[in-house]
Amino acid sequence: MKKYNRVMLGRGSKYAKTCRENGYIGANFDINIDLSDSLYENWRDFNSKFIPIWMENVPGKSKTSAGLACGFLWTIVKGLQIGDIILSPSGEGYYYIGTITSDYYYVPNSELPHRRKVNWFDKTILRKEMSKGLQNSSGSIGTCCDISKYASEIEELISGGTASPSSITKSVAAVNPQCFDERALHKLFCSALRTRNILAKTIFHEKSSTKVDNAQKWAHPDIVGVQFEEFKNEATLALLKATEPKATIHIYSYELKKQIVSDYQLKQCYFQALSNSSWANFGYLVAFEINEDLREEIERLNNAFGIGVILMEATGYTILCPAKEKELDYTTIEKLNNLNPDFCKFITKLSKVMNASKDYTEDAKQSFIKICDKIFDSDEDLENYCKEHNIPF
Repeated sequence: MKKYNRVMLGRGSKYAKTCRENGYIGANFDINIDLSDSLYENWRDFNSKFIPIWMENVPGKSKTSAGLACGFLWTIVKGLQIGDIILSPSGEGYYYIGTITSDYYYVPNSELPHRRKVNWFDKTILRKEMSKGLQNSSGSIGTCCDISKYASEIEELISGGTASPSSITKSVAAVNPQCFDERALHKLFCSALRTRNILAKTIFHEKSSTKVDNAQKWAHPDIVGVQFEEFKNEATLALLKATEPKATIHIYSYELKKQIVSDYQLKQCYFQALSNSSWANFGYLVAFEINEDLREEIERLNNAFGIGVILMEATGYTILCPAKEKELDYTTIEKLNNLNPDFCKFITKLSKVMNASKDYTEDAKQSFIKICDKIFDSDEDLENYCKEHNIPF
């Protein structure tokens, strides 16, 4: 099936005009070798090979940054398919449109050595012609962004100039806050977290005791998660557990939103996440839609306060700014335990895993998994779930 993607060609669309004039798209990401023999079908295999190379080429950067860079590179060189439509911002208020016409090829000693040939259309699309939903999605942070949910609107803009009111309404509905429930995103996000070995649980605010705090909105996160350090050698794990038990786990806290489209909304959501997620080792603000124009402010807030930001999709997520690691805040954990039974159960079951003897650790972990959110058994289940809940897939 043909897909539609927004592709950034350099920061600030630096290379967009050159790429259009010469019939290609390209990327660099500081990996200057021919990738023809490494075009894995699965991006995880690609990342496993190239994350160490990227980190060696770009010293001082985190593994998360390496994963983002390699993931975007894989999308350019392999993920995009021949026949896919791409929109690339010109940097001047409109988008170039083209279709992928070749597999990957390598051009050494160039600014964008990793390339795909593109048949660029004469037609361009003004940003102001787009629906608000398409504007927000095409402005999302990152090198590549799947905007296939706006296929009908994009095709109408390509063929006729300005989308009809009906197609705009349909596209906006795909991200309209009233179209799907925020809570419906939890299963998607928890399933995505599980692929990264993070076990996660929804914290139902409505179960909280109003006697403890009458203003619960900023008191607790939407989702909490834990990642266990896995060592194949039991002696290593036993030593770590005996000497530094806190190093055997990382606890995460997430505040989940459907959309962040304005500076005011960003600050409101970010400081809500700061309020309810700073107790954890890693705290994150997660959103299904994030306006590209907020990139610099997101980075500023992240540098100042340490809460990370995640852009999620139906099938996964991208860490835009990694959270800064912190020590657990046990005073806040105590408050949340007294406030909410879901949170208390999560901490209680986690403690049993941590305190279990070697012979019973696995049983304790399986008991812990049972109280975590259910995840999808297959991609088909995930797709059906999205259709049922009107979530853009």
